[in-house]
Amino acid sequence: MFVRNFDLILDPATAMQIAMLLREFDTEDIDPTGEEYSGDEAFADEEDLLETEKQDQADPFLDELSSAVNILNVDAQRDLLALMWVGRGDYRPEDWSAARHQAADVADRNLAKYLSETPLASTYLIEGLSQMGYAVDDYEAS
Repeated sequence: MFVRNFDLILDPATAMQIAMLLREFDTEDIDPTGEEYSGDEAFADEEDLLETEKQDQADPFLDELSSAVNILNVDAQRDLLALMWVGRGDYRPEDWSAARHQAADVADRNLAKYLSETPLASTYLIEGLSQMGYAVDDYEAS
């Protein structure tokens, strides 16, 4: 197991709350028949596309996620992004400083949207916490 010799700027409990929020969103992508909705189905026509764009603009989940992410300072947001990358396997825990440096260089600052559009983001965040030496059981909501 990786032994951490530093602490995250991001509170691990906050990272876990965001992961649980993302997990809740992931479960909303299942239709009533139990089949997963990939979101890649073609729109019947341009009218369907416009309607979906309107719904995206008024998405309560994205609003809640945006609030949770945007309240974080820039360094905590970088930790959040770097944690996801570590959990996804893009970086090893030993390469934490490189992951944080890359997170600082990301041009697109709409982190909430990026997280919501990343499949398995909740799993990656939880795995990232674990790999960085944080006992995720200590932070899971009861």
